[in-house]
Amino acid sequence: MPDEILNILPLSNELWKGIGGHFDSLGQIIAEFVDNSVTNIIATSPANQTVSVHFNDFGSTVKISVEDSGSGIGNLENAFRLGGVEEKQGPLNEHGFGMKHALASANPENDNWYVCTRTRENFEAGIYKKIMSPYKIDGLQVKEIITDNEPWPGQFNGPGTIISFTCMREMFNTLRIGMPGQAGFSTCIQYLIEDLGFLYAGLIERNIATFNIRWTTNGETSRENVPAVKPSWEQFYSPGQGSDDYDLGNGKVIIKYQFGAMKESNYKKYYRRNMSSSGLEIRINGRVLAYNLFKEVWNKERHNMYNHVLVIIDIISDKPERIPPTRTSKNGFRQGDPRLEAVYNWVRRHLPNPPKEISQATNEKDLFEELKNQKKYHIPDPKTVETEQDVFATLNEKVRIDLYVAVGEKTYVYEGKKDQTTVQDVYQLKMYWDGAVLDGLTPTNGILIASNHPESVKRMVNYLNNMNDIQGNNYSFVTKTWKDEGIKYPE
Repeated sequence: MPDEILNILPLSNELWKGIGGHFDSLGQIIAEFVDNSVTNIIATSPANQTVSVHFNDFGSTVKISVEDSGSGIGNLENAFRLGGVEEKQGPLNEHGFGMKHALASANPENDNWYVCTRTRENFEAGIYKKIMSPYKIDGLQVKEIITDNEPWPGQFNGPGTIISFTCMREMFNTLRIGMPGQAGFSTCIQYLIEDLGFLYAGLIERNIATFNIRWTTNGETSRENVPAVKPSWEQFYSPGQGSDDYDLGNGKVIIKYQFGAMKESNYKKYYRRNMSSSGLEIRINGRVLAYNLFKEVWNKERHNMYNHVLVIIDIISDKPERIPPTRTSKNGFRQGDPRLEAVYNWVRRHLPNPPKEISQATNEKDLFEELKNQKKYHIPDPKTVETEQDVFATLNEKVRIDLYVAVGEKTYVYEGKKDQTTVQDVYQLKMYWDGAVLDGLTPTNGILIASNHPESVKRMVNYLNNMNDIQGNNYSFVTKTWKDEGIKYPE
């Protein structure tokens, strides 16, 4: 008997519902369409390098159109085929799913979208091509329209592409995700302008593309160009700013970098000097693909003391195989890829430990951690610098010293307070010393550290320094401030 052939072609509407939902907000959906436009503009270098996004407010629904002045779509079959990558023009076109995923997310009903496009040849012939919903697996109808009969629905006089869809107001309102209050229509547009200015800052600054936003509500139309959203730097950390030719595992790329401390910005979302806008930001050819990375890079928990830290790297390459692969929705990278791990390693090699902003220290533990890191960096080996050192081991007890430093034949034990010490802290330091002596250690100095020491504490330190420990050696206690030890606290 002949083998049975199963018909496993997916059902169009169910497939459409399945490929939707890859995006968290309307802003990400629009960015997907803008990515396609930008990629085409970069590849073809038209005289007009503009991407325009138009919003028309109809109350319960919003009509949105994304138009570019690129070369138009030459191969419509490839463009609308799931996984079609025959004519990908750059790293932002690596998957062949983006436009379809974005349309399915924006219009899950598959009933209210269209794409118009015309190449240079189409434009000179006075025609354009139009593809309309619904999306069907067995084929899409392409209408060839003569512009004398039905004018081009966009604003640019030349080749290009328009992607248009109507979404529900609830979808439009996702532009305000993460922002306080119930923002109105125009405020949501401002959020999007900031989003696009952040995502494409590298392209805007280098004049690779211009982004124009128009919105019509209550019969009035407004227009605004998207400015680049970029940080204001307070200082730079080594290696500062520059570029590096580096192989992430499959051929060299150019890594442009900035390592520094940012000032607090006036933006609504970005570079706010907080836990949601600091860390590592990764761009590919000027476009942000991931940001606010911290634990992934340095394996440290987020803390207010790192709110100022910002590392921006822009990986420049026209070879997709040389850069970390992105998620299908391009709102992040695929974790576990060796090229992404190579990026993290490159950052760690230049900045092994993100510097803390000591003014944000919440307790002496934070300050001692910073002091430990500084001593590990500045004191030559061999040495021991530890905040996990226990004493009284000979009594089967574990009393942890705030900081233990051993360099050559010298040993230092620390007790500290964030702000001001008391007499009780002096005796805490004496306990550390005595525990170290019982364990066979011979402390050189016991250091009591804080921002301030009252006279009562200083007198008690002098009093104890006239006594001997159980080995017969004089106690040798000193008082120091955090600034004495190179810690800029308090500012």
